[in-house]
Amino acid sequence: MGLQAAELLREGLLDGVTAAVAGAPDGTGRDVARHVREASASLGARVAAVELTAGDDAEADEARAQASMSAALEQLGSLGGLVVDAAGLFAPGGGRESLMGSLEACWNAARAAAGAAMIESGGGRILLLGPPAGSEHAAAAVAGLENTARTLSIEWARYAITTVAVAPGEKTGPDELAALACWLLSPAGSYFSGCLLDLRGPAAAA
Repeated sequence: MGLQAAELLREGLLDGVTAAVAGAPDGTGRDVARHVREASASLGARVAAVELTAGDDAEADEARAQASMSAALEQLGSLGGLVVDAAGLFAPGGGRESLMGSLEACWNAARAAAGAAMIESGGGRILLLGPPAGSEHAAAAVAGLENTARTLSIEWARYAITTVAVAPGEKTGPDELAALACWLLSPAGSYFSGCLLDLRGPAAAA
């Protein structure tokens, strides 16, 4: 059992925060998205789930992301943060196609959040959570997510949208990753944008 968000962060830290947590449907991958939803809600956030797909039909995947994001926005009324669990989108043994599809799904979620709410509402926070070190395509996935975060932090800075990528270590538990996501969604997270928070250690990051 990893450290719980409630053990590390003060009660009510995310009061007033609205966040969408995007990933594969529940029950897939490490299910980090579910842990993030539960942790952020326990700290006072209003949270909605956004389901993503990374299949063979890029247009269908994009349409699903937009529809699910619109439903989340209708439920929440506003959108201050988006957390994307990239790990659950990877199909084991899927090869390069799975890697590219998963990164495209992350972009679909970010674009849907920005277009549906964040640009018009005056900003927001986007967190891209990579797969744990040692898993298939983990290094390539983290590199892609870091590049996305850095690029969007520049392109969307004028909209006050911040973007951060996270690289979990091989032993980083879902609860610990959820606690970090909650901290980044809090006011303290506004200081970070266009960067990679690397939890893999010196050897893995080299």
